[in-house]
Amino acid sequence: MPYARVNGAHIYYRQHGSGPDLVFIHGAGGNHLAWWQQVAAFTPRYRVTTYDARGWGLSRGDMAVGRTTLGTDLLALLQHLGIERAHIVAQSMGGRAVAGLARLAPERIASLVLCGTTAGATNDRIRAMQQELREDRGGASLREQALAPGFEAEEPALALLYRQINALNPPRPRGLLGPPPPGYRGSMHELLSSLGVPILYVVGEHDAITPPEMILEAASLVSGAREHVIAGAGHSCYFERAAEWNAVVGEFLEAVQRGNC
Repeated sequence: MPYARVNGAHIYYRQHGSGPDLVFIHGAGGNHLAWWQQVAAFTPRYRVTTYDARGWGLSRGDMAVGRTTLGTDLLALLQHLGIERAHIVAQSMGGRAVAGLARLAPERIASLVLCGTTAGATNDRIRAMQQELREDRGGASLREQALAPGFEAEEPALALLYRQINALNPPRPRGLLGPPPPGYRGSMHELLSSLGVPILYVVGEHDAITPPEMILEAASLVSGAREHVIAGAGHSCYFERAAEWNAVVGEFLEAVQRGNC
């Protein structure tokens, strides 16, 4: 099996195709398998890298190091694979890895697609929305809100596959992906703006975890960022509405490649 032994962890990865580098970073409900519909669509034009974050899927490593390792592990994986610069696509939790990479090695980012994540671009309005969602949710699992209402009835096989992929992940420490410390007022929007690369925010119309209002507000903070709402989709719009998602992201990446972004 292909493992990168980096940062005291074994990071499982897969690579497909050839061309400019395109790296997919999964969310908390997924792992490298979640991108199966994207791997098939993008490998004809790109060298696609998918991987399991430390403690997800087949990757293993000390989880006590905390969530900041998402960024340091991503950078170490890119170094291990000899990827000098890549288009980065991040789903939900993957936005934290993007934030780390932007701080540590911004020169490695050719473009960003941020799906169901603010990637740390925030303000008081977004913080208020996040707090309201946490209160409304109570102790309910985010897993139950990952798909749009009615998706399971509409696509029972895909919904089952989504849950099975999620079930392959080992248990993780409670609170690992919780909110920042009380009183934290930082934001990534200035750093993201300073990258000088094309950025696309994507969100599902019925996303109950990072609603469109939140993502569009985050996009408005990042200079030059574009946004797209996937109709009928929930938080996992890349999985639920893959055809539209792939088309939108594909057109964005092709424009970046042509220098038209």
